[in-house]
Amino acid sequence: MLADNREIIIESDVSAIHQAEFDFKSFTFHFQPIFCLKTNKVVMYEALLRSRQFASISIEELVIDVISSGKSDQLTLLTLEAIRPYVSDPKFNDVKFTVNLEPAQVASEGFKLLVNYYFRKFKIDMTRVIFEITERPCSHKMFNDVLVNTNSMTANGYLFAIDDFGTGVSNFEMLCELDVYMIKLDGNFGIKSLHDINCQKVFKFVSTFNESFGCKVCAEGLETEEHVELARGLGFCFGQGYGLGMPKVLTGIVE
Repeated sequence: MLADNREIIIESDVSAIHQAEFDFKSFTFHFQPIFCLKTNKVVMYEALLRSRQFASISIEELVIDVISSGKSDQLTLLTLEAIRPYVSDPKFNDVKFTVNLEPAQVASEGFKLLVNYYFRKFKIDMTRVIFEITERPCSHKMFNDVLVNTNSMTANGYLFAIDDFGTGVSNFEMLCELDVYMIKLDGNFGIKSLHDINCQKVFKFVSTFNESFGCKVCAEGLETEEHVELARGLGFCFGQGYGLGMPKVLTGIVE
């Protein structure tokens, strides 16, 4: 989940971090578990970007600056490389992996070609990976390109999710235009659901989307056992948050 609401402006010849060269080798990923709230088992891991090179700035700012410097496809490739060992590891056969993609990444002219080539080359089962479209202000053209690419890839079997639902572009317009596998309700609604009556109403309303829209629904921001029990009682399919599991480095890869 990315919270920074800066609009991405693509500048192919400018790096926003003081003209710095991005060392993609310094980027790492931690993985946060997503639980089935009925079985209390891990069913997904979300890949979360970390950086040793730019530790003084937020990941949200870093992602924006990487994409603004014209490296959206490189960032997509880096993310796919991060999950590939785990998708190929029999230890993780029973789980899916979700990756965050900015609208600019999904709208890229090379996105479909890159993903199709990568999945074919490494024989990746497309049902094991979920592309989370993050909330980010973007132009009308970019938004339309996101819809076109997403619908085209969904028709070919790829899975997409709307991240941060209820904020910015992650709204009902996108829900009406896309056939998504999953909706992830923005974590602020989950965090505030115990004490804010309006957030409770939104929380309860979105929990019904599994039936009304035919897609899975994940409650983010489940920080305590009380949050978890509320989401479980409302019938959310999945839950994510510190009350269920912290982001961590995964181990046990079969070489």
